[in-house]
Amino acid sequence: MFKVKDRQKCAALFQRYYSGQKFHDDLYRDLIRRYLRPGDLLLDAGCGRYLKFCKEFSDTARVVGIDLDSALDTRNQHSPFGLRGDLAYLPFSSDQFDIVVSRSVIEHLDDPPRVFREFWRVLRPGGRVILITPNKYDYVSLIAAVTPYSLHRKLVSRIFQSLEDDVFPTRYRANTIGAMRRGLTAAGFLERELGTINHYPAYLMFSPVLFRLGVWYGKLTALELFRNLRASILCVFEKEPAAATGRKPALQSEPLDSTKIEVA
Repeated sequence: MFKVKDRQKCAALFQRYYSGQKFHDDLYRDLIRRYLRPGDLLLDAGCGRYLKFCKEFSDTARVVGIDLDSALDTRNQHSPFGLRGDLAYLPFSSDQFDIVVSRSVIEHLDDPPRVFREFWRVLRPGGRVILITPNKYDYVSLIAAVTPYSLHRKLVSRIFQSLEDDVFPTRYRANTIGAMRRGLTAAGFLERELGTINHYPAYLMFSPVLFRLGVWYGKLTALELFRNLRASILCVFEKEPAAATGRKPALQSEPLDSTKIEVA
């Protein structure tokens, strides 16, 4: 469907226009690392079957990943620990985690406000939720929103050479700056960082012509005037510290081990 020669041309265009720049996952990693402290308890909400981000941060933090994916590894011999479960009904006690991260998950949620309330509940006072999700107004999201799911999963799997069953339906029910701010503040969070970032034309790596158009689109949306059209929303929100609310801080939890995680 997509020619190898065209992919090679797009790879050359990437080197020409974007070599040495950081995008999406790298910017997200940097942001998490900026807030993460040694020994923190981190929840990766919607971790995916491969526990990708969980594994990257387990050198610093005690990490739990939760996902509905039936292929998720839940053998739990050591951190990161995998757990099957629903983000709208997190199977954890309140005031437990220091950081909740979630990468490219919010766009798939049926009820984002409920999930945001669960994030708030399981975080300790002063804990932070760090999210990255596609912007509803980016051209990729707009196309995905009007594309039948069966066709969408086939196209995405071919573009990124991945499995079709690893492509999920999109909802975009909280995927604007305004919706993220309203949803997270309504859940009780305080805004710390909220903005948009651009990406290289990853979805157009099959066509040199379309890739060049994507380059120019990126240059346009790099202007502050068009910030709401950028590819992704990246944000940090904080659960108000106990000292500010007059609440007593939650007791420090014991170190996690595989015997203390219930598998849904």
